[in-house]
Amino acid sequence: MNSHDPQHLTADELDAFLTESSSPRVLSHLGTCPTCALMVESDARLVASLATLPYFDPPRGFEERVLLAASKVASARAAILTPRAKAARPRALMALVVGLGSIAAGFAWATLHPADAIRVSMPELQQAAQAAWLSLQASASHAATEPWFLSIRETVAAPGRALLFFLGGTGLYTVALTGFRRLMAEPTTDAGW
Repeated sequence: MNSHDPQHLTADELDAFLTESSSPRVLSHLGTCPTCALMVESDARLVASLATLPYFDPPRGFEERVLLAASKVASARAAILTPRAKAARPRALMALVVGLGSIAAGFAWATLHPADAIRVSMPELQQAAQAAWLSLQASASHAATEPWFLSIRETVAAPGRALLFFLGGTGLYTVALTGFRRLMAEPTTDAGW
């Protein structure tokens, strides 16, 4: 896709000219720019040639027949199982059983041997914590270079303003939590609705 040249009119401005809803700026530009004038002429010829095409009005019930045929094809494809698909189904089920069984066995072993599980998983947990800390540091250093960070830092620099923001945030959180709890609560039998 080509980027728009700011020296010329946009496609929306050209369309507006063809529908006779253009601005005076567009009219004055077309008087001085032969490239845009040629584009308007080409667009007008295209619209005129498209207007000469016959209008196709589908017969009654055409949409239902197309949708019915598409649904029949989809159901026929779903019903046809190739030999390869039939052979793959037991293998996929076996892989699912083995995978879920391995996960369940790992959780059972970790429950029975918590000290060994912690010892085995400690390096991975430390790496995950270190990666999370590094990403937090990178995000914080990036945010500190943004122009909006200075205004936020100046706003909460005074303890009184910081306390107001903290209390406001706590209040909004409480309101949201209360609304969420009311939304998730089951209606009582005498609710009337």
